[in-house]
Amino acid sequence: MKREKTAFYVSIDPYNQKSYLFDRTKRILRSFQPKFVKKNFYISYINSRDFIFTQVQISKNIPPEDLKDVIELQVYEELDLDQTVEYKIEYFEFFSIPSDRNRYFHVFVTERTIIEETFKEIRRSIPYIDQIVPSPLLFKTLYTNSILDMESVDLFIYFQRHDAFLSIYQEGDLIYTKSLKYSFKDIAERLSAELGQDISVDEVLQDLSKEGLKVSDLKKFNGYMKIFGELFVHISDILIYAKRANNIELIDNIYISSEIGFIHGIEEYCQTYLTGKVYDFSFDYGIQTNEHFVEDLHFLMVLTAQDILERYMEYPNFTLFPRPAPFFKRPSGELVLVLLAGILIGAAYPAYNFFMGYKYRYEAALLQAQYPSIHAKRISLEKKVNALKKELQQIKEKVLEKEKELKRSENILNAIYAKKVHYVMKGATIAELSQDLVNHKILVTLIENNDSTMEFNVTATDDKSITKFIKYITDNKFDRFDIATEEINKTKTETNATLYFSRIEVRIK
Repeated sequence: MKREKTAFYVSIDPYNQKSYLFDRTKRILRSFQPKFVKKNFYISYINSRDFIFTQVQISKNIPPEDLKDVIELQVYEELDLDQTVEYKIEYFEFFSIPSDRNRYFHVFVTERTIIEETFKEIRRSIPYIDQIVPSPLLFKTLYTNSILDMESVDLFIYFQRHDAFLSIYQEGDLIYTKSLKYSFKDIAERLSAELGQDISVDEVLQDLSKEGLKVSDLKKFNGYMKIFGELFVHISDILIYAKRANNIELIDNIYISSEIGFIHGIEEYCQTYLTGKVYDFSFDYGIQTNEHFVEDLHFLMVLTAQDILERYMEYPNFTLFPRPAPFFKRPSGELVLVLLAGILIGAAYPAYNFFMGYKYRYEAALLQAQYPSIHAKRISLEKKVNALKKELQQIKEKVLEKEKELKRSENILNAIYAKKVHYVMKGATIAELSQDLVNHKILVTLIENNDSTMEFNVTATDDKSITKFIKYITDNKFDRFDIATEEINKTKTETNATLYFSRIEVRIK
């Protein structure tokens, strides 16, 4: 199916019975009553719990026409598959050094009955599905669309109602994936057993979408904490094996999301158990939408469909429901085509046929000869683009650092300006406060000052004089001074007169 003949891309979630349309204006919208349209391209996925992921190596001496049979035979032997069950086996080749004697393949295996049962309801309205991709492979489109850097090692963790899985990508290729027994349904069952009461999947989804892992209900909080603690211990054990098996020293980035989006609070578990920096799926997909929320897998399916139709990339395809072949590719059509061809060939001039056949072979040979150089140029340009991206990131970091330095200098200049313009001379302040003390018939015995704070030791013959003075400053000069005293004491003089004394603290604002 060619892109120019496609009206819409339709992404289908067979587990939640949701589908979205993506049109040429790069806008995605919900399709509530999907129906089959011949010009649409239909893409879906199958959960990681519904297939087996493995790796096989095949000798390079195996001819291409025998490759499929040899891989399937080896998979049956290594996985000890049931000979009475019909399987759907898909695979793709990954990098190997030219000197190696073997070719290496990632293989996906599932039962045909699982696919038929999964898409049973969807096929009531959409009888043909063009592409069914294993869910972990949907992340590959993030690299083919230059959304993520191909030179990093990335870990993806994704949670769904009926599934949860992790996938590891190295240099833009899937190298490991595994299903986790911690889907939202599994979490609801574990939480129910932990609390001794029935907790539904919808309740779990509501909790995690609204409050994340820091739910206000203390019992639920403890339950979630225990379950997700066990989950990340399990993930840590898996990563130890996967890193050793694939010669990975360090995982650069960890991306986590779910069918309800990012689960707030999960980053703390990831940093504790996986010691890595966590990101949500806040990718710029280049797709517009007016929907309140669209699950990330639908964006990824749309981009994968573009890879297939516009970039002519090949993805493993689990579909059992392809479109009917065009008329001339069916047995009856082929018979008609053969009869017509026979008539034309018999009537055509033999030399003309010979010339055209030679011409086409020559053009094909020329194109084949040009392919290596064009491919090498593409690889070179990709490397240059990646290098420029790194250089741009370094420049951005330097600009940010210079902006911070400029901000610090600006703060220092503002402080100097404030001191020069707004600074109030302490002498004038002391004179002003002394005059207020005299007006209230208060005698100053000692003045101490330290930066913006002054302390007055005062005496008065009337204890109300001191309190009136403090109230006067508080009521009339509160915008300039903060005034306080801890206590007012009294004593007797030698002449038996009563004398009041206090220590008043004044802070200049």
